Parts: sequence; C-alpha cells; structure tokens
Amino acid sequence: MKTQAAIAHASNRPFVIEEVDLNDPKDGEVRVKISACGICRSDLSALEGKETVEFPVVLGHEAAGTIEAVGNGVSTLKEGDTVVLSWTPACGTCPACIRGQVHLCAGINMTTGSQGPLSLGGVTLDRFMGLGAFCEHVVVPQKMAVHVQSSLLPEHTCLIGCGVTTGFGAAVNTAGIRWGETVAVLGCGGVGLAAIQGARIAGASRIFAVDPIAERRNVARQVGATETLAPEDVPKQIIQMTAGGVDCAIECVGSIATMQDAFHMIRDGGRAIVVGLPAFTEKLDIPAIMLLREKKLTGSIYGSSSPHIDFNKIAALGESGTLDFSALVDKTRHFSEINEGFAEMREGKLTRVVLTF
Repeated sequence: MKTQAAIAHASNRPFVIEEVDLNDPKDGEVRVKISACGICRSDLSALEGKETVEFPVVLGHEAAGTIEAVGNGVSTLKEGDTVVLSWTPACGTCPACIRGQVHLCAGINMTTGSQGPLSLGGVTLDRFMGLGAFCEHVVVPQKMAVHVQSSLLPEHTCLIGCGVTTGFGAAVNTAGIRWGETVAVLGCGGVGLAAIQGARIAGASRIFAVDPIAERRNVARQVGATETLAPEDVPKQIIQMTAGGVDCAIECVGSIATMQDAFHMIRDGGRAIVVGLPAFTEKLDIPAIMLLREKKLTGSIYGSSSPHIDFNKIAALGESGTLDFSALVDKTRHFSEINEGFAEMREGKLTRVVLTF
C-alpha cells in the first residue's frame, strides 16, 4: 500500500514527507495506523548523527495507534485494537527473555538497515528502533504492538511506548524505590518527570529535581518534586541538605558530568541509576575507592519493564489520575509540522512535543 512518511535523508537536514510503499503484514505481523507519536530525545540524537542509523531513515518510536490488518498466525491482536508500539521484540527465546528480562532482549536494534517493509523508489528505508513511527502506517511483529485498553488521549497513550515507561520504570523497577527514601532526579524532560512521578508513587519522602530550566523545575514540582535545584555544585548541595546524600539518584540527561554527579550525591550504600543515553564513544570515570562504601551504579533501559505487563498498568495509573500525563506534553502538532516540532525540542525548553495524525 501507499502511505506517507517523514524521511530524514541526511543528518541535521529537515524531514521530507513523501509517499512510500509499505508491504502487507507477513506471518506474525500487524499493520498499525498511527494516531500519535512523541518526539523523543533519542530521535533528535539520531537525526544529529549520534546514534546508529542508516540514512535515509524514518525515525519515531514512541507511538500509539489502531490495528488495521493482521498477518497469518497473529493470535494476540485483532483489527480495531488500540496498541502502543514497543521497541523490544520480546523474542522469548534469547537468554534475557528466558530470564524474564524482555527489556534486554537480544533482538533490540536501533537500525533495520536494508531489511523491512518500508521503501521509497524501490530502496528499503531504515526504521529507527525497528519501528519508524513517523509514518502514517507501520508494519511490525505482533509482539512489538501491545494492546492497551485505555480511555487516555492518543497523545498521552503514545508516551507509554518510551518516555513514561523508561522514567517511571527506572524509579519503580530498576531503582526499586521504597517508602520514605530520598531521591534526586537529574534532568526534568519527559523521562525525568516520569521518574519523579514514579518516585512519588513509590512513597519517596523527599524528591529533588535538578534542571537548568526554571520552567521545567516548576513542572517537576507540579508532578511531585519536593525541592528543585539548578545544576550548580549539586552533589555538595544534596549532601548538605540530606546529611550525607540521597538514597537514590536517577540520571535522565545522558551527560557524563551528570552521571558523575549522580554517583557523587548518593549516600554510602546508595544507588545511582543511569537512564540518559550518552554517545557511544564516551567513557565514565569514577573513583574506584568509592565502591568500597557500597555505592552502586547501574544502567536502566526501558525502565527494566515488561511492555506486555507494564504498559497497561501504567495506562491505568494515568486513567486514575495517579500518574499525570498532561504535564508531560507541552504541545501537540500535526504530523505535517514535524520540522517545527523538532526545532522546538532542539531549543531544550519543552518537555515533549507529540505529533498527531
């Protein structure tokens, strides 16, 4: 079939919306009509050439839509189902999936290269995270489309596909925040704000939100932060304010400097969780002697979540009002305004721009 996709032909160049060819679903695949797709920071990094993609590429991975067609053998979805796309294939056969850690599935890949159902002029287009959701329709394996029964707006539902699950899960799953603990969240973009809400829902007694932009700090207070700080000598401030450091620090920026700050501001026996995506060539340097104080440093991918279990739980929290989705979306734009949306995200002031179709 023919559909419309926003194609990045080269790094740091405007998207061009063009008519492309999309193959019918094969065995085990489904076709999804996209309703909304968030512009994630990793999409911006990919456009800037900082991630592994092959141009021309269709970016976009934080999306929700409706099942329009199913291939043979599809048993979990039917036409008309509302779904959120997941960028973990959840293959079920790799060692990580067998352990129940589907967020670490060996099949996760930022690029599909010359393979996939989408093409332009006979040339197969790369699809970021195996999805390529800046497109009116996508064809994906059934396990990468999770049926979500929710009354949330599409521009909120789509956030479950990446930012909300990543941040909320980092606090609740990876960090395992417990009632009464103190938490610092570095970076108050969409992921950071979701982490703050995860910490609040888990029962944290004090939540420090760190961000250079005052508007973001204000939103952080709105969703649960008890104190906010600009990023100036933050470890020293946090240690003084907590008499030794926080129980947990969650880094949501992707900067080596903030990763180091996160590690330095935790108490003895505390834990630092790195969520932000650094460049692949960067290295983190921390004093090894600090590990003798049982300080823990770990990464978090996709919030250590299982999409087929956690997506609906997160949606339910949104429906009840426990998790505030509206505070996470600054602006919605029509798909045709994708370049304007990326320009706004590049400025760094907005939490999330969502494209609607």
